[in-house]
Amino acid sequence: MKYLVLAALVACVPVTATALSCRPHSVVAAFQQAQASESHFVVVRGKLNFDVRKLPKVNYNNQGATPELTLIKAKLTGMPLSKTGFNAPFSKPVTLAVSCYGPWCATVQQGTEVLAFVELGAKGNVVSTNPCGGYLFGTPTPRMIRSVTGCFSGKSCAPLR
Repeated sequence: MKYLVLAALVACVPVTATALSCRPHSVVAAFQQAQASESHFVVVRGKLNFDVRKLPKVNYNNQGATPELTLIKAKLTGMPLSKTGFNAPFSKPVTLAVSCYGPWCATVQQGTEVLAFVELGAKGNVVSTNPCGGYLFGTPTPRMIRSVTGCFSGKSCAPLR
């Protein structure tokens, strides 16, 4: 009987109160996706500067009004990954592409260290992120840096556990 009551309660939970379920995402997964893509990417360790007021906001009373994609002009300053590591200057304008899945939007913080996979294109440089990962990682750990450096240099490129 307890299980029947529990099942009835769970069925009454509104969709907006349930959590977004994403597959595990890591810098290795992002590296592998970028490598498999027809686009060209550069991995940059640095800081993003942008107008945080332009980040998408969810109106929980009208979730359909949440934009699926918000493009924000930004500047990425740091160092790109090369054969010798992260040791050359990088300071370029980028477009920060922030996706939302229903009421869940990617989170991006201004001025904190990031590991960004920058898609290079004829229309400019783009850093894409979404609630489940994407190509932007905030506050990268030493393990994340070692993993992406290993992938880049042709070493083992297995997803982190």
